[in-house]
Amino acid sequence: MKTTTSQKVKIGIFTVAGILILVIGIFLIGKKKNLFGDTFHIYGTFNNVGGLQVGNNIRFAGINVGTVKDISIISDTLIRVDMVLQAKIKPFLKSNSLASIGSDGLMGDKLITIVAGPDNKVLLSNGGKILTINPLDFDKSIAKLTNMASNAEIISAELAAITMQLRQGKGSMGRLLYRDDLAKGLEGTMVNAQRMTGSLADITGEIKSGKGSLGRLLYNDDLSKSLEGTAENAKTTMSTINDAAYGFSENMKALQGNFLFKGYFKRKAKEDEKKIAEGGKVTETDVELSDAEIAEIEAAADKAHQLIIERKKKEKGQ
Repeated sequence: MKTTTSQKVKIGIFTVAGILILVIGIFLIGKKKNLFGDTFHIYGTFNNVGGLQVGNNIRFAGINVGTVKDISIISDTLIRVDMVLQAKIKPFLKSNSLASIGSDGLMGDKLITIVAGPDNKVLLSNGGKILTINPLDFDKSIAKLTNMASNAEIISAELAAITMQLRQGKGSMGRLLYRDDLAKGLEGTMVNAQRMTGSLADITGEIKSGKGSLGRLLYNDDLSKSLEGTAENAKTTMSTINDAAYGFSENMKALQGNFLFKGYFKRKAKEDEKKIAEGGKVTETDVELSDAEIAEIEAAADKAHQLIIERKKKEKGQ
């Protein structure tokens, strides 16, 4: 069977189209993998890569600027990730930049995000090590969320039970919200308070009108006048006592000068001087009178009294 010209043209067209598709695919894949542009290499170390794979994208400021070249295990706690980046971002990649592992969306592929650090003039060199931040452990996070959900379920059940008790009128809050016992008690308290205030008002009125001891003391001057009279009487009494004391002192002086009592007072003075000479001390008990001394003084006083009576009789007879 001979091939016609039209068949040859069709075969040629399909062949060229296939080659173009292959070239375009290779170009796109190579561009994505940074196979045809200028690149440079850096690496970072992580404790856990969280499912990161070779070929995943690397983003800087939200733009895809490279891919993951290789992932290798250094030790049981350290993993090295080699990265290929476009040369155009090298002037912006400082030595204090940070690389972290994240996700492309909520359920998307893993990727590395690079964040520029504070102002720093030192650039990250080709083949240098970038600072890294370990990713979150999603298994632990899910376990914590599960625990929180369980606690929330328990709390909601407890709140539902408390709500039911409140609706049944149990407890102080339930009685306050759904029963009128407490309200009635408060009303009774208010009534008693009103009665007490009325009683206090009546008492205050009686006091202001001068009734009772307190009212007389505050609003009536009878008690104050009585107290003033008592004070005057007390002053008079004290004055009388002072006069009596002064008269008694004068009488004692007169008795000391009387010839009937001179012997007694001289004898007492000698006894006091003797006690002082012997080192003793004259106290109030030393001047107390014995029964014989009191009898002697009474006899002398009677004798003096008789003499005074006889003198007055003589004066009348003259």
